[in-house]
Amino acid sequence: MSNSDPILRILLVEDDEDDFLITRDLLSDASPVQTRLSWRDSFEGGIEALHSLTVDVALIDLRLGPDSGLDLIRQARDEGITTPFILLTGQGDDNLDVRAVELGAADYLTKGNIDSHTLLRSIRYAIDRAVATESLASSEAHYRLLFENNPAPMCLVDPETGAIQSVNRAAQSLYGYSEAELKGNRWESLGRPPADTPVFTEGVVLREGSTLEQHQTREGDPLFVEVLSEEIIINHHNLILRMLTDMTAQITNNRKLRLLQRCIESSSNGIVVCDARTTDWPIIYVNPTFERVTGYSSEEALGRNCRFLQGTEKDADNESARSEIRAALHEGREVSAVLRNYRKDGTPFWNDLYLSPIRSDGGDITHFVGIQNDISERKSVESELAYNTSHDVLTRLPNRALLEDRLIQSCQLAHRYGRRVGVIFIDLDGFKLINDSLGHRVGDKVLIEAASRLRNMVRSGDTVARISGDEFVLLLPDLAHTNDIIIIVEKAMAELSVPYKLDNESLRLTASIGVAVTDGSIENPMELIQQADLAMYSAKKLGRNTYQWFSEELNTSANYRVKLRNELQEAIENDGLTVYYQPLIDSRTGHTRSVEALVRWEHPSRGLISPGDFIPLAEDTGQIVALGEQVLNKACRDMVRLQQAGFPECSVAVNVSPVQVRKDGFIRTVQKALATSGLQPESLELEIVESAVLNDTDQVIRTLKELRELGVGIAIDDFGTGFSSLSYIKLMPANKIKIDRSFIQDVIKDRSDAAITQGVISMAHHLGLDVVAEGVETEAHAAFLRKHQCDLLQGFVFARPMPLEDLTSYMNTQGTSSSKRPETEADERKTLLLLDDEENILRALARVFRRDGYRILSTTSISEAFKLLAENDVQVIISDQRMPEMSGTEFFSQVKAIHPETVRIVLSGYTDLKSVTDAINEGAIYKFLTKPWDDKQIRDQIQQAFQYHAAMQT
Repeated sequence: MSNSDPILRILLVEDDEDDFLITRDLLSDASPVQTRLSWRDSFEGGIEALHSLTVDVALIDLRLGPDSGLDLIRQARDEGITTPFILLTGQGDDNLDVRAVELGAADYLTKGNIDSHTLLRSIRYAIDRAVATESLASSEAHYRLLFENNPAPMCLVDPETGAIQSVNRAAQSLYGYSEAELKGNRWESLGRPPADTPVFTEGVVLREGSTLEQHQTREGDPLFVEVLSEEIIINHHNLILRMLTDMTAQITNNRKLRLLQRCIESSSNGIVVCDARTTDWPIIYVNPTFERVTGYSSEEALGRNCRFLQGTEKDADNESARSEIRAALHEGREVSAVLRNYRKDGTPFWNDLYLSPIRSDGGDITHFVGIQNDISERKSVESELAYNTSHDVLTRLPNRALLEDRLIQSCQLAHRYGRRVGVIFIDLDGFKLINDSLGHRVGDKVLIEAASRLRNMVRSGDTVARISGDEFVLLLPDLAHTNDIIIIVEKAMAELSVPYKLDNESLRLTASIGVAVTDGSIENPMELIQQADLAMYSAKKLGRNTYQWFSEELNTSANYRVKLRNELQEAIENDGLTVYYQPLIDSRTGHTRSVEALVRWEHPSRGLISPGDFIPLAEDTGQIVALGEQVLNKACRDMVRLQQAGFPECSVAVNVSPVQVRKDGFIRTVQKALATSGLQPESLELEIVESAVLNDTDQVIRTLKELRELGVGIAIDDFGTGFSSLSYIKLMPANKIKIDRSFIQDVIKDRSDAAITQGVISMAHHLGLDVVAEGVETEAHAAFLRKHQCDLLQGFVFARPMPLEDLTSYMNTQGTSSSKRPETEADERKTLLLLDDEENILRALARVFRRDGYRILSTTSISEAFKLLAENDVQVIISDQRMPEMSGTEFFSQVKAIHPETVRIVLSGYTDLKSVTDAINEGAIYKFLTKPWDDKQIRDQIQQAFQYHAAMQT
């Protein structure tokens, strides 16, 4: 045996020295194995040696004096000693053999029955078994470590019973169960009952041999799990290792992607996606609508830039849109533009294109999505009907016809809402010389450039028009102040004087400009252009390159405003403003329910100054805050005096400016006015226009809600004008709406005003709001508003604004008495209204119908007819067709909208067949009768008309 062969290190625990010697000899005879025998003769010595010595195997005698070798083996195992043991005994015992093996002994030998080879074979077996056992334990420990800590969910399942044997932490986390709760349950218990709708697995890639199962968590949430099963053997037991992958998120995303794909492919708009990370941004997707609209298949479009749809030649109509698109792409923002594109067959179409960037999670733009809308038909109709007749071909600016139309509209709006309209007439100085010397081609380029400069410097609502040659007109509607126009004039002169670089030429031009301004009351709006034209010629006479006003209004107005501001400040500081009050009449009782406080300024030299002059000035200068506080305090004090005079139910409404409401401390101002005067909050109402919420909306709404919580009422003033919006009504905590006087003025004869008024009343009542009609000037107005359930009426027909002393007298004499309401007077007779511009016709008709007992109203004026209709319950109307103010059919078209319950008959000796037929078809008239008439026949016709009216009512 060589020196390199291993030495077996053996420990013998034996209390008999003779047995030790025998064992030593047996080991010595076991040639060629080298052994090193260590001997201990007691229980304690054996335990100590096992801890201190390194041995390959331990031979333990069963009897160790009073101790047992089995106890030694048991204690060694309990103390973690893994040395293999062989139990030695003096006699064989099968039970002892079993006990030894159970305690962990590798073998059991009987003394006297062993030789050196048997002993050596037993020792080698014990050592080999120990090594195998340790290897197996290490392997199982590694397996358990990998199984438990694997991030992938795993389960061990008994293949015969389907019972779950073990689950790792990841699986416990996935299902929400502990291992103890799952262990022993069948694998099928994790499953979820089949869903009513199928699970779409399209796009889900499974590993080979795996299956997709639907499970559920402990909370009942669905789980889609990929299950990959593998047969393994652990501790001689056949098991199935199931490796689980949660596919729920992937399947959910697939559903969303599938829905998104269906939506995109079903869209009526063309959709295209471009890759922003690749050079030239190629198309990577188009939907079927894109293919249908453009004629290009998906294969033909993919990989190309979208601009291939713009054709091979440069299109000037697309230049602006392309510039806008390029800027948006460069800035990485969305953009909408209209382009002229070309289909595969070369036919053009108008593409209303919307582009939007798609960003990655890191915020980088990866793609752009484009939405196409083919608006060719709309553009074609618009172009054919309007463009050639309303625009200049060269500059593409509006021409005189379109300018006139916009000017008329601007004047109407300015007159209605108290704004200004400005017209700037521009003539290019020396343009004729350019045409004569350089030719019309260069001259045309100059005009195009000049038009572009003017167009780019004005607001979106302004109009730049070319009316002839080198003459341009700028229409500036909706000016708050006349001097606002100076900025535009000076900017135009500066823009037009910049050199024109054309064909290697640098041309310089100036402009002569004339300016005219109106408040919209001008009878013929086109005269405003003539006025500006005359002012322009005046500028040319002054040496050109300047501007002139048609009048001295600007200077006069500016000086007036400066002086008026100073005088107003003096009036505020010296308590020079007075407060008048106008009653608000309850339409049902005729009693005065409240009054509106209206500030008045009696100027020492100018006399009474209109609030329309100094209130806007005060708002511009900020004086409105002090002025408004002064009016509020006076109104509260005066209302307390009025209530003490015997009218405790009367309340006062005070107008407040948006400037006041947005100012910090406004609520304290109101509280102070109430506390100082002693007026109850319920007796105060604040009137505010809707535009107050346009800026600082949240703050204004919060302030108004706090005022309502105090008990102060809130009224929306001038409703229907300016920036009316239903969303503001919903936001503002108002209890009352005031219809602007502009709608009331013609409410009895203008079907639009009537419809708006009726609609506002109905809407307000459905919202639980009271309605006040301002500007009730006639009893006909009042009758119409009462008929349509307007709650409160305010206007000159009842009372003009008056000081407190006169108001007290008014309240004592008329404030609690019923107002005159002629339409409520009992008259059960059938009422017939006759309208004809000839008195003799009216008298003849009255004689014919009087015998039938009708109540007959007659007039030669359409305006008077509207008034009579408003004041009386008329069932049947007979009108001549050829009236001076408007035709009978036009009159009846208005009546139908305002008084649809009436029966309308045209009586005329002249027949305009088309207008009459249209009126009958539209339901505007009931019948058409001709002059001269047969008395009996016409009486029968009218009798039938009343019968028809009665039938309609039932």
